Order: sequence, then C-alpha cells, then structure tokens
Amino acid sequence: MSIRTDYHMHTPRCKHAAGPMEAYIERGIALGLEEIGFSDHNPLPGGRGASVRMDEDELDDYVADVLRLRERYRGDIMVRLGLEMDYVADIEDYLGEQAARHPWDYIIGSVHYLDPQCQQGAWHREYPGGPVALYAAYFACMRRMVVTGFYDFVAHFDLPKRSGHPPTEEVEPLIEETLQAILGAGVGIEINTSGFRHGDLNEAYPGPAVVQRAIEMGIPLSVNSDSHAPDQVGTAFTETSELLRDLGCERLARYEGRQREFYPLMTSVG
Repeated sequence: MSIRTDYHMHTPRCKHAAGPMEAYIERGIALGLEEIGFSDHNPLPGGRGASVRMDEDELDDYVADVLRLRERYRGDIMVRLGLEMDYVADIEDYLGEQAARHPWDYIIGSVHYLDPQCQQGAWHREYPGGPVALYAAYFACMRRMVVTGFYDFVAHFDLPKRSGHPPTEEVEPLIEETLQAILGAGVGIEINTSGFRHGDLNEAYPGPAVVQRAIEMGIPLSVNSDSHAPDQVGTAFTETSELLRDLGCERLARYEGRQREFYPLMTSVG
C-alpha cells in the first residue's frame, strides 16, 4: 500500500467507537500497513464533552493498553501511541499537562467546540450568523490551537462542511490565513478520510483544493481514517493515494516520539 500509516483510530473508551483494539490492529496488518496508531479523544475538565471522550481516570489505562499492544504486535506492525486532544480556549494549562504526561508518539489537534463550555459544535447547522460565521469561528480556534506548541498535526481541517455548507469563496481567505498559521507553527495536516463515510460529502477533510494548496506550501501531510470501528481502518486509502499522486505529493509524514520523519509516496498505487 502506498500509504503506510493510519494514525487516527479510536477505542470504546470514547463512548462512540466499537470493537476491541486488537481488531483495529489486525485490520491494519491485513491491509499491509506498517504502522497504526490509536488517538482516542482526550478527557476534558469539569465533565465537558464527557459523552464523547475518555473520562479523566481512564487516560492512564488507555496509555497502558496501547503500550501493551505495541509489545504484543511487535514484528507484525508498529503500534503508535497518540491522542486526539481537543483545543478548548482558556484551558491551555490543562492541555499542556496532558501533552507532557505520557510518551506520546504524536498529538492530533482537533476543534470540535467553538466555545469554552463545549456547547457549540463545529458543524452546527444553524450557527448564528450563518455558514461564513461558522467557518470564521472554527478557523480562529484552529489558529489559536496551532501556536500552543502542544500538537503535531491538525485533524479534519475543514470539519464545518459536515454542516451541509461546503466552503465558499468567502471562506477562502480564512482557509489561506489558517494554512499560513499552520505552516508558521511547523504543524502538519492530516487528510482525514472519514469524510467518505459522512453523508453526501464523498471527499476527505480537507477537500482536494486545500490539499493542493498545502502541498504547494510544503505543509507536512499524513493520511488517516479516523476509525471508530475496525472495518473503517484504511478507509479510501487507495483513492486518496491516487489523488495525492495526481496533485504532485511526493512524501507523507510519519511520527515517533513527537518527531516527524517522511517516507516517499509511491508513484503507482500498490
């Protein structure tokens, strides 16, 4: 397979994923991946977003499980330790402690909430002010997120399009400003293929135009499935390999111990 890694997989601890962790790993082996990584949703203080993430007292056990499975599958596939760590304004000290607490291979930065109370979702269909205001609020959060230094790459870049409102020309300057902030912060972007499973989107996050711009800018890219079930590992990786080849992408990022390296993207799909 041209794409050798899948770093965005969840576990039942987040309360909206299914299947044993071993099944995700076995699926990765069957697909011929070299590395897979778990990156479950991080706990947040005060019970914020508690229905869709680990509880605070589960984080250490989650890490122990991933490290145990790394040893179990050593020689068959490399299991990486990751975390999808939501950025929420005003709790940077809390997030910084999480980032420093364990020997992460990578931390994915995500924006699911547009307010500190975690009540306004990032793909709210009736956001006050309309779709452009939704994108503006979302990308403002993302720009604040990437300068914290806590994150290695950004999840599902254009997530608000899940609201049914794809980015318009009015949103393009916000996208460019945010890509420039990501470049300046030295952070990568994932091509999150879960978009192929979300309604009528039929494309990844971000869409091809943003991927093309990221390639032109030299922003590091990785491809991840955001799996919430074992059969979702490697979603649309073949199609994404073909797209990346057509867009002129020559390499993808891999992560170990919060350090980024690159491997060549094959010019033909295997």
